[in-house]
Amino acid sequence: MQLKELSSTITVVNSIIGVSVLTLPFCYQQCGVVLGSLLLLSCSWMAYRSSMMLIDAALSANRKTYFGLAQVSFGVPGKIFIEISMIGLLLGTCIAFFAALEDLVASLFMKLTGSSILPWQHALLLCTITSISVLPLSLQKMVSNSAWQSLTTIIFYILLMFVLVVSCLRSALSGGLSWDEVHLWHWSGVTKCLPILATSFCGHPLVLPIYFNFRGQSVEQMNRAFKYANIIVVTFYAMIGLSGYLAYTGSVPGDILAALPPSLVTDGIRIIFLVSLTSSFPLIILPCRQAINTLLFEQQKEDGTFSVSGDMPFHRHVTCTVMIVFCTMIMGVLVPDVQTVLAVMGSTMASVICFISPSAIYEKLRGGTLRGRVIFGMGVTLLLIRASSISNLTAMEFLQQPMRKSIVPIEKINVHLANTTSGHPYNTGY
Repeated sequence: MQLKELSSTITVVNSIIGVSVLTLPFCYQQCGVVLGSLLLLSCSWMAYRSSMMLIDAALSANRKTYFGLAQVSFGVPGKIFIEISMIGLLLGTCIAFFAALEDLVASLFMKLTGSSILPWQHALLLCTITSISVLPLSLQKMVSNSAWQSLTTIIFYILLMFVLVVSCLRSALSGGLSWDEVHLWHWSGVTKCLPILATSFCGHPLVLPIYFNFRGQSVEQMNRAFKYANIIVVTFYAMIGLSGYLAYTGSVPGDILAALPPSLVTDGIRIIFLVSLTSSFPLIILPCRQAINTLLFEQQKEDGTFSVSGDMPFHRHVTCTVMIVFCTMIMGVLVPDVQTVLAVMGSTMASVICFISPSAIYEKLRGGTLRGRVIFGMGVTLLLIRASSISNLTAMEFLQQPMRKSIVPIEKINVHLANTTSGHPYNTGY
């Protein structure tokens, strides 16, 4: 693999992997080992093929953006529909990021102080971190400036995978793993977890920007880059999901970091994840800002493109970024948990952006295929899942859901502090 191809592969990997990785053990628990793995592989294959459909359609229509493709395929209504769907998907991703970020901040605060954190302290800490780190990084104009952030993110996933695999092996070798509690197939978990798994591979807002950013690479090279990236991602996902499920079979939380006991290694993982979350924000903010700009202000250029954030007036660039960051931060504090956000996104906006629109655009410009119809059917299925779940959930029931708890319960911290004080540090074995 050439250096340039390796660089593009790493960029694609980082554009796909997000906070949904924390929910994968929960998905394996809900669906079972075999069914969970099959769903994971199916979502990976369909996301890869739909990404290739976008690139093929873009080259065929001589367009460089998702919005331009939608306009040439379905006119202005199609462009507006994609822009609204893209904005909804990216804003939802930002909300999920902040939901996870809030839990991480609360966990580290309780670790340092040994006391519980009040709701106003939650908000203040998150607002401070957002102002001094997330916002400045989000104001940058080019994705290519974020290479070191990609490396930090990948390091976190490797460490998390290593810790979960070691924990799983220790549990199995010590006899702590109860195989009777391990399920292979659970149909009842499909409707809950399929939208989350679909969202886990949703890097489509950045497919065309990444492709046209790496100029000089052929379609075959980018095809390999996306293929290698999907193989890497699905391997990461499978190992994290399976090992996390087997290590904590009895009670797998929606956020696997909540199951990790206090230790130096797990605290380090949380810190690295905190850094990776804040540094990954530019990859989300850039296409979201572009979608808002093209929806409200800009018309298509003669070459079939729309400007990226670097072409926006400075005041609009700053205002749009500040509004996105702080509005999604507030929503991130209010949502019940990360998996709720991902499930809603996966069955609504992600189904449109990842499956329905790429297959529809490809059929319009290049002709229909059985593969494209299968992917289109997957998107429609996700929409039906969301419609059925909404019909079974009233507004009052949603408001009565418990708010998300912090990642590390205060009881665990008290045990850790007590053991350390008595001269017997709490050893997790990592």
